[in-house]
Amino acid sequence: MISAPVVRGPRPGNAIAHRSWPLGEGNPNAISSFLYEHGWSWVIDAEGGLHAASPCTQVYVGYQPDNRHVDTWIIALTGTARQPGWRATFNRHAPAELVIDLLAALVSRSTPRPSTTTSSTS
Repeated sequence: MISAPVVRGPRPGNAIAHRSWPLGEGNPNAISSFLYEHGWSWVIDAEGGLHAASPCTQVYVGYQPDNRHVDTWIIALTGTARQPGWRATFNRHAPAELVIDLLAALVSRSTPRPSTTTSSTS
C-alpha cells in the first residue's frame, strides 16, 4: 500500500505566522570584529575593498562594495590535492550578518590539521 507523504503546515483556516527576514546589506563593518577576534589578517585596498585570510591562510574573504563587475562578498576555501576547494558569493544586497554567520559556521566546524613538521631530539 502506498501512502501519501505527510506535509506539515498550517491547518486550513488557521492564520499564517509571518516572519521578518534579514534584508539589506546590514553592517559590513561588523565583520572586522569577527576577523579580529578569530586572528584573521586583512588589508583594505585602494578602492576600499577588504581582503582577509584566516590564520591558516586557507580561507579567503573578499568585500568589494564599489565594484559592480564582481560579487560584493566572496568566501573561498582552498582545496587540497584530494579535495577541491569551493567558493560562495553574495551580491551587495546580502546582509553582512549572514556572511559573518557563514564564517562562524566554518570556524566552528574546522579541525586542526596534524603537524607536518618533524621534531628532532638532541
